[in-house]
Amino acid sequence: MAEGTRRPSLLDGIARVLLCLVFLNAVLGKVTGFDRVAGAIAAKGLPLSPVLLVAAMALMAVGSVLVISGRKARLGAILLLVFLVPTTLLFHGDVSDAQERIQLLKNLSIMGGLLLVIDRHPD
Repeated sequence: MAEGTRRPSLLDGIARVLLCLVFLNAVLGKVTGFDRVAGAIAAKGLPLSPVLLVAAMALMAVGSVLVISGRKARLGAILLLVFLVPTTLLFHGDVSDAQERIQLLKNLSIMGGLLLVIDRHPD
């Protein structure tokens, strides 16, 4: 191994899997409720909601696989952030609503975990 690099630990692998469970579950929910989710995207005034939804699903699926596998984990975390940041701003910005505030804080926490993946996996 090159100087300055380290082999990810078992704990690191478990953490990466746990971090991505929410994205994998979301992909399944979006596949099974495609029309409903596309409608929610359209209701926010975004054009081409089915195309945006497919792109979101691709970012989550590919990003999760990369993060979980540990190969190109940094790229995977970036892909997940590309999905998560605008989604959080568009759909969970109403902090006066307790449920939306919980979603916002959850997403911010996940962003923190993804930033740690970026920092720890210089691939």
